[in-house]
Amino acid sequence: MATARRERYRKQTREEAKAVALAQLSESGTAGISVNAIAKAMGMTGPALYRYFASRDELLTELITDTYRDLAETLARAVADAAPADRFRALARALRDWAKRQPDRYLLIYGTPVPGYHAPPETTEIAAGLMRTIFDACATVGEAGEADGGGVDGGRQQPLTELEAELARHLEGTGPWGPGEEPGGEMKGRALRTWTRLHGVISLDVQGQFTGMGFDPSVLFEAEIDALVRGG
Repeated sequence: MATARRERYRKQTREEAKAVALAQLSESGTAGISVNAIAKAMGMTGPALYRYFASRDELLTELITDTYRDLAETLARAVADAAPADRFRALARALRDWAKRQPDRYLLIYGTPVPGYHAPPETTEIAAGLMRTIFDACATVGEAGEADGGGVDGGRQQPLTELEAELARHLEGTGPWGPGEEPGGEMKGRALRTWTRLHGVISLDVQGQFTGMGFDPSVLFEAEIDALVRGG
């Protein structure tokens, strides 16, 4: 009974510390995360909190792992709830919605790397799982174009350009990038170009780079989704 109570208290303390750390992240970025400052906000001493997190890096790893898991679950739900032909659009919109709801967590995993921090294997494994979800959604892109009644050649992806074919050859055999069977170079190229283009719009939007330009970034994002679906 006493052991169970201690475990509950330990879990509560760790969760509270992570919540305070996220507040620090919102106020001053990753550089502002300090175990001693977190402990002070919680009414504890620094050494006392170090019994729950051995270092700032351990705390950062917890935050990053939680964030990756939350995003992975969000995208998996979006794809699972969508019809096959709509999965790519569902994934793209869920990614942007998630980033807009919690920009600080988005930038924690996709923003400027934390100086001196090296992610442990468990975080890269979760990130690899995200790429598998993207591969699966990209595999339906031709179907999405078909469902929209548009696209080239009945909704199928346009033939690869010379440079796209070169990228596909370059990516062939580079590793699976995620769990399951390794996709071919063409699929890797499509997923990689899709991922970078979506993140390009999202990152600029989240960081306020479109402010003052007089347009709605969501319209730009939808246009980018449409271009990707149609092979543009």
